[in-house]
Amino acid sequence: MWDLRKTAIVLGLLSVSKALTFRQTSSYPPPEPCTGNCTFIHDPSVVRRSDGTWLRFSTVGNIAVATAPALTGPWTYRGALLPQGSTIKLRDDQELWAPDVFFSNGQFYAYYSVSKSGFQGSEVGVATSVTGDVGTWTDHGSVGVPKSTDYNIIDPNFFRECDTCDNVWTFGSAWQGVYQTSLSSDFLKWSGEAPHQVAYNSSHPAHPQDYPSITEGGFLFWWEVSGTKYYYLFFSSGACCNAANDLEAPGDEYKIMVCRATSPTGPFVDANGKNCASGNGGTLVLGSHGNVYAPGGQGVIVDPAVNRVALYFHYANPSIGYAFNQFLFGFNYLDFSSGWPVVTA
Repeated sequence: MWDLRKTAIVLGLLSVSKALTFRQTSSYPPPEPCTGNCTFIHDPSVVRRSDGTWLRFSTVGNIAVATAPALTGPWTYRGALLPQGSTIKLRDDQELWAPDVFFSNGQFYAYYSVSKSGFQGSEVGVATSVTGDVGTWTDHGSVGVPKSTDYNIIDPNFFRECDTCDNVWTFGSAWQGVYQTSLSSDFLKWSGEAPHQVAYNSSHPAHPQDYPSITEGGFLFWWEVSGTKYYYLFFSSGACCNAANDLEAPGDEYKIMVCRATSPTGPFVDANGKNCASGNGGTLVLGSHGNVYAPGGQGVIVDPAVNRVALYFHYANPSIGYAFNQFLFGFNYLDFSSGWPVVTA
């Protein structure tokens, strides 16, 4: 979740014809269909339960929870993951953002950010549930990653390739970008491993601002291509959630980038071989196009219904509006045959 979203709550509408004069065009396919509760979605995290039920968790409302029989829906809002908020108390106006949920050891783990726009003293908490249903979650408080002036502790992502593999815990937004560390064996606390930087962009966008390009929302996913196992670090870059009359210059708005490595801890490089931590690397996966503006807050999951890899995200539709509460849930399928993820119909 972009924690510098200075205009996130500003409402505004812009016609499609006017919007498209400012947005880049491409050959990206439109998002796959979404039915039911598909609006007011930011930073979604999607998992599939063993009974076939899909669960979606997202920013706003103390982590909104929705369920569906398929990735396309129909999605039904079920309530808040933490109706009373977090046991972490940082400030009176704090919000819960950017959940990341996975299943292991017979239960679901949900990592969530506690923050406020522009606030660097954030923390990430963790809650657990056997079923994932609303009303069954136990909050365990902060995972205890130490604070630093180098990073902000939001946008968590847990990765473990197998039941006996070491875990990798990715986090970070703005400041010096995306970092990695690990958690304890019970996945509830920081392991003590010093965080290391894995993605950062020091360049300044063309749109006037006094800070470098936003790099955030790291998400790890592995895939084997022609006998080589690659670890893909997806991340969001650019500005999210601007008002209709204050849109970023084309290309500077939110978009989904990727780098890859042969180890889950890097070093990660882009398709041109540029290092993603020290060389401003990053290969574009999905940018604004047609009725899709500022896609980001992404995750990746295998959809067993079609045996394909799905990239899911939030985005704005210019024909609906750019307001924070008008952002939508979307997803597209990915093709990894080239060694790099390509969005396909």
